[in-house]
Amino acid sequence: MRAEARQDPAAGTESVVAAWARDNPRSGALHARARRLLPAGVTHDARLAKPFPLAVERADGARKWDLDGHELICYVMGHGSLLLGHGHPAVVAAVREQATRSFHPGACHELESEWAEAVIRLVPSAERVRFTSSGTEATLLALRLARAATGRGKVIRLAGHFHGWHDQVAIGADPPFDGPDTAGLPPGIVSSVVTIPADAAALAEALAAGDVAAVILEPSGAAWGTVPLPAGFLQAAGRLADESGALLVFDEVISGFRWAPGGVQQLSGVRPDLTALGKILSGGMPGGAVCGRADVMDHLGAVRHDPRRVAHPGTHNAHPLSAAAGVTALGLVASGEAQDGAARLAASLRGELTSVFERCGVAGRAYGESSTFHLLLGPDGPEELDPATLKSGPARQVSAALHCSMLRWGVHLFRGSGFLSTAHSERDVEQTAAALAATLRQLQAEGLV
Repeated sequence: MRAEARQDPAAGTESVVAAWARDNPRSGALHARARRLLPAGVTHDARLAKPFPLAVERADGARKWDLDGHELICYVMGHGSLLLGHGHPAVVAAVREQATRSFHPGACHELESEWAEAVIRLVPSAERVRFTSSGTEATLLALRLARAATGRGKVIRLAGHFHGWHDQVAIGADPPFDGPDTAGLPPGIVSSVVTIPADAAALAEALAAGDVAAVILEPSGAAWGTVPLPAGFLQAAGRLADESGALLVFDEVISGFRWAPGGVQQLSGVRPDLTALGKILSGGMPGGAVCGRADVMDHLGAVRHDPRRVAHPGTHNAHPLSAAAGVTALGLVASGEAQDGAARLAASLRGELTSVFERCGVAGRAYGESSTFHLLLGPDGPEELDPATLKSGPARQVSAALHCSMLRWGVHLFRGSGFLSTAHSERDVEQTAAALAATLRQLQAEGLV
């Protein structure tokens, strides 16, 4: 059933969450099966959802189809990795061709050098590249390199910024930002991480002791711009880190190749010492990388018994299938036309969604940068709210209803936010605006807004 043909869920008395559950028995049944096999029935915390997660059968371009046959506009886009949309023909062809040659040769191969050359051409600060299997592994390796290069142990991170799930970054990412985000962290790790607000004075104070190896941050702002950075903060961070002898690490796992071919660092002019990459880097396949200053990166290549050497094995580093997808994807986005087109459409979408809030008489707006958007409920803008409020997303009592209603109208959001791709169109913008209007009517009918 096509989304535009569905009955207005606000027309009845059934809650939209219950209605979505009723309309999606196969997703519900798969979740019941998964709960017997997987902790909480999911393989990624972001897929936890009430009443149960959506299950998808196939995807193409900007659209996907769930197990119950509903066609959806996708704004999850592989958690941000699919700037070219689902199943781009050139990327699929490159992976297919490589699969006929070698899945895993257990040796060096030409594609790893081609992939690294593409990164060095595009990323302004990249002099050397080391591939990993994920963005989390990239930030882990970047911080290890920073500690080896500086001989220091502490890391400064910004409240609310997300850098994956390894021990040294699982602190201060979630509200209230004052401690570990997970059980299982050793006390020594917790004490080695300093979480501060995105404030130049706070950063200067934290760096003053002279024991900081790295300052790590998302140059887009926390959670890919959900919490924007103050004007001039990146420039101040670069200057203060350099003066203190700490390394500046940009986490461009999401913003890299999306904000511009060279990421936020290309647009800002700030050159970090190290950059963590992922997502678009490998064209939607698994993969990540650290790149940066040659003298820092070369700690990876030191003689085996050199005490300054940073060890880094990894069975799937620069996996040939990921490399094939990555080389192809980076070639397709190198000119900047893909980013510019997706960003223009995202700006149009943000404008249309904000107009919907106004027409419906609901306090709220859409905001964001590049080819992304975030929905914000309430009268205040992102610049007026604290990071904890912004990172919490739509109000807790509204989030499930908003998510399920948008799904019923054929739109799949990522926690009230979204990524656009080159496959999205003005038709998608129009349908998404109509879906939000219907959703706001539903939320009003249920007394949620």
